[in-house]
Amino acid sequence: MNIHFYEPPAAQKIGGLDAAITSLAAAMRPLGHSVSVNGPLPEDSAGAVAHFHGLWQRNFPALARECRRRGIPFIVSPHGMIEPWAWRQRLWKKWPYFHLIEKRWIANAACVLATAKPEADRLAKFFPRSRIESLPLGLTADKRPDHAAARAKLGWHADETVLLFLSRIHEKKGLDMLLAALAELHGVTPRATRLVIVGPEDQPGYAARCRDFIVQNAQRLPRTDWIGPVWGDDRWPYFQGADLFCLPTHSENFGLAVLEACQVGTPALTTTETPWADTLGGERGFIARPETADIRTQLARFFSQPRRTEANRAALVDWAWENFAWAKLAPRYAALYEGLH
Repeated sequence: MNIHFYEPPAAQKIGGLDAAITSLAAAMRPLGHSVSVNGPLPEDSAGAVAHFHGLWQRNFPALARECRRRGIPFIVSPHGMIEPWAWRQRLWKKWPYFHLIEKRWIANAACVLATAKPEADRLAKFFPRSRIESLPLGLTADKRPDHAAARAKLGWHADETVLLFLSRIHEKKGLDMLLAALAELHGVTPRATRLVIVGPEDQPGYAARCRDFIVQNAQRLPRTDWIGPVWGDDRWPYFQGADLFCLPTHSENFGLAVLEACQVGTPALTTTETPWADTLGGERGFIARPETADIRTQLARFFSQPRRTEANRAALVDWAWENFAWAKLAPRYAALYEGLH
């Protein structure tokens, strides 16, 4: 089968979305399927499928019309771009464009694909007559725990408790709430605590406000390292060496970075606005409402517990690989593509 991926420009899919699409394409090829990216549609529709990743791209409606003309079935993965928080941003602009243009071409898709049931339920409200399917994303690299070596590489001491925020510096991701929660925990956190912030500054003004907060509250916050963007394999030691990965987000259709932390044995603190709320509570992680007070409560819970043992980390790794390895997920994607013909 010839699968044709259509993606946003590089600047719009950098980070998690890029890793997710790349790993999906790589998982299809060993199953005998070819995958092209942003290439021309074939004249022969036999065995061809198009998969649109994301929304709001000016060329997607025309490509979708061409798919219909040539009899090529297509799938649309919104990748969270009409999740509630994202939908509310610039609603005055999105609402008319969506109903005049986006909704029309998406309604002709053979399938609208979500990455988790909560997203599927919300998509069904936008597209009540469409076929909605849900398939999770898979592990983006063959990485395993390497806790001690990663900490040594990064210069983190064995007695430090390291909190990691690794995501875009964007209001949606909730860094400001994490900082406020930590400031309110002054005197509760262990003395040897370090917050490490890794990610590109998608919103310079927002990033500047977060930096200002760190400066103004330096006496109430743990040591804070603002690293900047780190891509590719270079980001893995941060996941491997951290004691807690923090994504206090307002909205995630999946939250791939949470999975990346779990696959190397690092528990995560995230919010009820991710699909992880149903699976990461209890021993696997910490779930908060996207508000400072509840994030503070979950951080206090984390600090009150003994440090994770290697056995704890190994159990989390086993769970992540058992449920999200592409060896298990890829055949499900292949069956979806093949079933469109």
